[in-house]
Amino acid sequence: MGEQERIVAISAPEKYLAVTWQVNNFCNYSCSYCNPGNWIGDARNETNLELYIENLNTLIDRYTAEGYKHFKFFFSGGEPTAWKHFLPICEHLKWKLPDCTIAINTNLSRPVKWWEKHYELFDDVVASFHVEFAKKEQYEETSIFLCDKMNYLSSKMLLHDERFWEVVEFGEHLKTVMPNYFIEWTPLYDEMTVNAGPWKYDDAEKEKFISEHSTDTYYSKDKPWKDSGVVSYINWESGLQEPCNSNDVIIRRQNFFEGWDCDVGDCVFINPIGDITLASCGVSGKVGHILKDIDRVGPHTVSCNKHHCHCGTDIIIPKRITPKAEEIIAVGTD
Repeated sequence: MGEQERIVAISAPEKYLAVTWQVNNFCNYSCSYCNPGNWIGDARNETNLELYIENLNTLIDRYTAEGYKHFKFFFSGGEPTAWKHFLPICEHLKWKLPDCTIAINTNLSRPVKWWEKHYELFDDVVASFHVEFAKKEQYEETSIFLCDKMNYLSSKMLLHDERFWEVVEFGEHLKTVMPNYFIEWTPLYDEMTVNAGPWKYDDAEKEKFISEHSTDTYYSKDKPWKDSGVVSYINWESGLQEPCNSNDVIIRRQNFFEGWDCDVGDCVFINPIGDITLASCGVSGKVGHILKDIDRVGPHTVSCNKHHCHCGTDIIIPKRITPKAEEIIAVGTD
């Protein structure tokens, strides 16, 4: 496809609900490029397990009644594996929805023995590599263990500015020792906040690397390949479709959806203090709280007013270009 071809829609074959849940704001890492609100640890959320489960059941039943056939729960933080309620809630979801997808964004700092005990709970693992804190040997050992156990394992190489080429070297090393790998070369976002903009890499060689590298994939061992209905597709202007990979969209600089109609209700976002928005960008405003009020949480469509979409889970939400969006694009190219 041509370099100038545009995305005109992101669509889903069947309705699905994606719940993205920042379960707390405690992390055992405190990376220099990460907002302290993601690791400071003043919202541990270690009580009310029964109420969490009750309200999750209510949301599942509500979306099921609206014709949603598939469910994905994506846990983030903080570091979700450090949350007291993490395993009990995952176990309940597997009981309530045996076919649901449970995914986790983790720094992979738990020892491999923890994963050996609990890996069957998870379908997808996004393993963010943070060069300032990660123990490379442990990250490698755990990655090798998981790479044929997970439906999807992403080795997400966060491209730290000052240690950029060290991260690249480690990512390239993983490709030599992992029988299956999916490496994502991921540029940073300034301060990792909701309104963050892309990090400014002043080195032309770094920008060149980013422009030429998005993902590297190789599989030589069998893995689950679980069939999941939680999938979105890019619809190109030419009429072609392809599975939507958020990292590719960002690398191509096509994550600009201002004025588009976006089905934000298909993605429920719960922040570390329990507040709920539809999509993590906050375009819906607060619509509830996971422990106090979930009455307004449900399917909903908005006209997006954000300049760019920075979150992977938001990018894959079904959305469509509109005449209003075309006007915004025209003004921007004048």
